[in-house]
This record gives sequence, structure tokens and C-alpha cells, in this order.
Amino acid sequence: MNIIVTNGRVVTMDATGSVAEAIAIRNGKIVDIGSTDEIKAYRRSDTTEFDAAGRTVLPGFIEPHNHMVLFGVSLLGVDARTPPNRTINDVIDRLRSRASETEEGQWITGRGYDDTGLADMRHPTRDDLDKASTKHPIVIWHSSGHLLAANSLALSIGNVTADTPDPAGGRIGRKPGTSDPDGVLYEGPAQVLVTQHIPAYTKQDVRDGFIRAQNEFSRQGVTTIHDASVGRSRGVDMLDTYESARTDGLLKLRVNMFLQWQLLEETDFGFEPGAGDDWIRVAGCKIVSDGSIQGLTGALREPYHCDKNEKGWLIYEQDELNAMVLALHRRGYQIATHANGDAAIDSILDAYENALRIEPRSDHRYRIEHCQVCHPEHIERMRRLGVIPDFFANHVYYWGDRHRERFLGPDRVNLLDPVGSSIRAGLLPILHSDCPVTPVSPLFCIQSAVHRLTSSGEILNASERVSVEDGVSTMTRNAAHAAFQENSLGSLEAGKLGDFVILEQDPFRVAPGEIGQIEVAATVVGGQLMYGKDDLSIG
Repeated sequence: MNIIVTNGRVVTMDATGSVAEAIAIRNGKIVDIGSTDEIKAYRRSDTTEFDAAGRTVLPGFIEPHNHMVLFGVSLLGVDARTPPNRTINDVIDRLRSRASETEEGQWITGRGYDDTGLADMRHPTRDDLDKASTKHPIVIWHSSGHLLAANSLALSIGNVTADTPDPAGGRIGRKPGTSDPDGVLYEGPAQVLVTQHIPAYTKQDVRDGFIRAQNEFSRQGVTTIHDASVGRSRGVDMLDTYESARTDGLLKLRVNMFLQWQLLEETDFGFEPGAGDDWIRVAGCKIVSDGSIQGLTGALREPYHCDKNEKGWLIYEQDELNAMVLALHRRGYQIATHANGDAAIDSILDAYENALRIEPRSDHRYRIEHCQVCHPEHIERMRRLGVIPDFFANHVYYWGDRHRERFLGPDRVNLLDPVGSSIRAGLLPILHSDCPVTPVSPLFCIQSAVHRLTSSGEILNASERVSVEDGVSTMTRNAAHAAFQENSLGSLEAGKLGDFVILEQDPFRVAPGEIGQIEVAATVVGGQLMYGKDDLSIG
């Protein structure tokens, strides 16, 4: 498809910060950028013309840490989020309603409860979930994905009893003063005791959820994703989902796959680093080194503000993590490691440094995902080692108040997502939504970094604010660099792939707190319109 966009404000995000009026795409690539008159010279009988009518055109947004396939299947479960639910009883009512229309004995799953967002200020227990049904096994995942709550029947099916020891890297919640499970399972090694028994989704269910999820990503202007945990999880084969969508002509965005460590280990590293093409490629490997700050499982140097006996924990001992990283390093994989707490950031930087000391390599672009409780010395180590921080700046809005009051306290909260400091240090940070943990919206991620406003309306460490240009760079130019794709994506330049978005308003000209509310008028990938508002002028 050949496209020209005219009468716009084309912000190229190139190295010179150039701005133009129009852009031409032919055979999926940008052929020219210039004035409207210059670009109209490319018009042919088979050309589609978008009259931007003064709207802003940007490079397509790159969402560098999300779980799109799992987001899709999560939409099939009960909505346990806060809001719309305000109490545990609200969640129970939704589960009970689903149970009433579900055959006895079949599993019921839910997504997104937040214990500190609920008025009860606690996790749902097995006893709570038993009120919804004792004849259906029930599992609901925490908003972080790092823990779940299960009812008694689900625990029984998983043979989780008072005699079940905590698995390495996980923890079984216990009723106070006893060893009886309370229904809460912390981190993957504990969750799998139950989740391995949940029947696989049907291929049609996965496809239906995938289409819904992908449509939302397109509506938000996302043209490329980095799926941060591709493998086989919760009965879903994510590789097959992406490849099937492509084969069937359903794929609407480009996919960089960070494969799960477990998948690479099971297949004897059977996936070649960088294999694939412009639509689907193996980007590298994802490791999870700790848990969630909100779940009190993120590994901190000092105890949580709300629990002086809890510091979270590392999933792997240092020697084990070192060996994993070195194995990937020697095979040429890009490594992206989840680390929320400062102790986890310490650990993964130690592992990266160990591998680079044993086998030096320049321009590896290893990443730290989320990188929440990040000290100045972490930023300096990342600069020295060539590591990229992938900040989850949405935490500032969604949980910033609770980080200050409950999880981290008034001093440590100022270490949260230091995007500004990392830019001043010369790093090229990136931002993400971690969807479905928070809603996919690159513009809201940018707003979070630019504005740093919490949900209560307070500014959280204004010194870490960034300019709008730097904010947009995190999800365009920097995000392309973070996957070795800077020569094909991230800016609007001749020869690069024809991925762009048309916005109803200009993020450079609205108030910082309004950036996230800007609507996307069109999303184009490789010269193909993947999303467009009905009133968009198309010639």
C-alpha cells in the first residue's frame, strides 16, 4: 500500500529534531519527508492520501515491555481490578455470578485485584473465595501478576496443604499462627503448584483474546511491541499465537520476543538470537530476578516501610543467576532482567558485570526491566556497563502514594523510577506499561515521566521529571535502540519502515497532565492502516 500524509505537523524524532508537513510511504518504507507540495508529487493512482488537517504525526510508538497475549486471555476471565471493584465482597459477587453460569467443577479465573486498592486493605483468602463457590476451583491473579489467591478446591487440586514446603523462589501464604495455607501464593514457583492444573485455553479463545488485545494496542498508537515473557504459560503457546496471527493475516504490529529462560533451557537454546524478520523476531531472553513491590516480594536492601520483618527475596541465588546470565551471554542473546527492588538491581548488575568480565563485549544492550528502586550508584554502574534501564514510570501515578505511605516510605520513594537522572547520566532509558499490569498507553507512560503526578495529585520527586522530547524518545527512538532496531524504527526518516501515528493533539503543546488524554487518530504499520478514526480524512 502506498500512502502520503499531508498538511500535518510531522515530528520526525530524528537526531536533528526536524519537523515537516508531510510524509510518503511506498512498499512499506518511508521514501520522503517534506512539505505538502513536495510530498504530493508522490501521488499515484494507487496512493491513499491522509489529510492530517494540522494534526501531529509521530513515529509509531514502541511498547518495550508488555504481555500482550496474556493480556488477551486475561480479558476472558473475571474482572477483579480496583476499580471497578472497591471491596473483596465486590470481587466475590463477580466470581459468584460467573460460577452461576459455569458448569460445576470447571475452573474460574480472574485478573487484576489489588489488595492495597481495596477498602479491605488485604488479599482475598481461600475463605473469601469459597464464598463465591466451593464447587468450582477459583484463582484470581494480583494486579502485579506476581501472586494469586486461590479457593480451597483449587488448593486441594494442587495438593497445597499445611505440610507443603515453600518452593525455592516462592512462598505459600499461611494463616496466622499456623502452617495452614491461607490461599495466597507468592511468585511463580508457588503459583505453579495450582496453575499447572488449570486446563489450557482453546485456540479459539486465545485468538479471540489476542484480537481484542491487539486492537487496543493499535488504538493506542502502538506499532511495535517487546513481549517480555514469551513462552508457554497458563496453557497458552505464545509463539504459536503470534505466528498463527501472522499466517492468517491478523497480525497488526511488529513483535520482538524476549523468550522465557525456562523455554530456552527446555529447548537447549533452540532459538537463534535475532532470528526472524521485521514482523516477528527473537530479541533475546527474559529473566525474573525478584517479585513486586506492591506484593512485598520485590527484593529490597532494607525492610519494607509497612513491615520491618519483610525485605522480599531474590528468585535465584547469585551463583545461579551468574550462571544463567553467562550462558546467555556466551550464546549471544540480549538479556532483559526483571528487577524491582534495589537488592535485585544490585544482583543483576553483579551478574552482568561478571559475564562481561569473563567475556568482554561492547554494545550488548542488556536491560533491567522496571528498575524501580534505583539508586544513583545503580545509574552509574549502568552507564559504565552499557546497561539500559526500562522504567515502569506508571508506578508514579498508580502506586506512588502507596509507595510513599506504605511500601517504601517518604525517603526511599524518591528513588522510584529516576528517568531524569538516567538521561542526565547519558543513558537511553525506555518506558513501558507492563500491560496488563497497567493499561497500555504510550502517551500516558510519557505523561508519567514528564509530569510525575500521583493519583492523589501530588508531584513525586520533581527533579526526576523529563522534557516532552525526552519522554517521547523513550517510546520511539530509545525503544528502537533498546532492541537493536535504530536503523529501521524509532524515527521518521527516508529508508526506515513506514510506521507512524497521527495524534489529535500535539504532546509538545498541551499541558503535561493532558498528554495521556490525547487520542490517536490513526495507526499505520508498514504503510498499512491498522487503526483509524471514522472522521479521519482519507483521499
